[in-house]
Formats: sequence, structure tokens, C-alpha cells
Amino acid sequence: MKTCIAALLLLVCGICFSQARPAGKPGHPAAYPTQGQLRAAIESAATLASAERLEVEIVDARKAGMTQPLLAAKLDLATATCRIFYNTKPEDGLTQYFETIAADDLPVLLTAMAVHEVAHCIEYREAYVHKRFDKVLPPGFRSESMTVQGYMGALKNGRLQTWGEALADIASVLYLKQAAPEHWLKLAAGVAGMRHELARKWPEHDTSPWLYRVIAADANLPRNQSLFEAAFQQRWRYRPGG
Repeated sequence: MKTCIAALLLLVCGICFSQARPAGKPGHPAAYPTQGQLRAAIESAATLASAERLEVEIVDARKAGMTQPLLAAKLDLATATCRIFYNTKPEDGLTQYFETIAADDLPVLLTAMAVHEVAHCIEYREAYVHKRFDKVLPPGFRSESMTVQGYMGALKNGRLQTWGEALADIASVLYLKQAAPEHWLKLAAGVAGMRHELARKWPEHDTSPWLYRVIAADANLPRNQSLFEAAFQQRWRYRPGG
């Protein structure tokens, strides 16, 4: 089983910046997400996953012995099931971040985070189950000679980390455009801005070069194309230097 823990702490930080650096708390700030809210977000993302023939299982992280805050995901290779774990235990720092989020924005943002997780599962399925290395590898890798073991090695040494985060973040932005068409730009720009601002601390999570270009192209999702397939294509099309 390959664990695909997304950088959710960073995504939450990006969501906080989506409020355009508020001087104070919004009039109706969001509380820390509840079990019901997290489960609802995962269920919404699971609807998108089902269109990709990917089953999603919702799991209580603490009952499973996992300590990652908020959301995490594992791809079960035996069943090709995406197991998304939720953790309602407040995390110091995240509590303050959620206080900067307007309560009305919380549902769509939590679902965007769950979509981020699903995107990781889909990418790992493409690699480990379908062996479509030409689809999941960045420039500089020879897909025709890649093996599952080689792919695992590249993941372990961090060579694919930014590439993988770019896919997940693009999927989140495309979801925001669909789900919140009237104010997606503010939310998406916040995610991109955060990724850029924290690049010195977490350079491997800086997906802003992709996100700024995706946003500039209006996060366009071609008709009859799935959100995740569009994310794969846009990761390649808008890659730095591409």
C-alpha cells in the first residue's frame, strides 16, 4: 500500500490567504471542521472520483491510528481503493487558520482539499496499477524504461514531489472554478499566493508557477473532459519553462 499524504497543512494555509490577508476575522468565521463537515467534503469529492471509476473509502484517522491532521489519503493497491482519512482533533495553528475563513466558504474549500487527496490517489493508480508512466512522469524521465520500482524510488527521494503536488493543486483550482464560479478567482489566487510566499520554507511544495498560469488561462475545463484528466493535461501544458 502506497501512502499518498498530501500537504494539507500548506493547502489550509493557502485557503487562509484566500481571504486576501484579512486584517481581522471575518464576520462569521468558520469553526474547526467537524466530523460531519469533513465527511461531507469527502463524499462530495468521492462523487467526482466515482466518475473515474475510483472507489473512495472514508476512514476515521484516529481509530485507524493515524495522526496526520485534517485529511490524508492512502491508495490500497490490492483493491485500487482510495482511503481518505479525516481527523477532527484540532491542530495548533490550524485552529487559528480556520478562524480567518468565512463560514460560508468552508464547505467548498474543504471539498477542494478532498479533491486534492483524490487527485493523488488517481495519479498513484495511473502509475502503480495502469503503469501509464508517460502520463505521470515529468520532463527528464524516460517513461518507456520506467518500472514500478523506479517510480517508487523517484517518489522516495523527492524527485516527483513538486510534480505530484502540482497535479493535486491544479485539480483543486479546477474544482473551485466549477463549484464557486462567482468567487473562485479570489480563492484560487490565495492558494497560488501562499505557495509562492512559502517557497523559501517549503520549496518542494511551490506549485505557484503552474497555478498562476492555470488561473491566467481562466482555469478552463474543456467540455466533456473530467476535472482530473484536465489537471493532468494542464500540469504538462503549464509546467515551468513549458
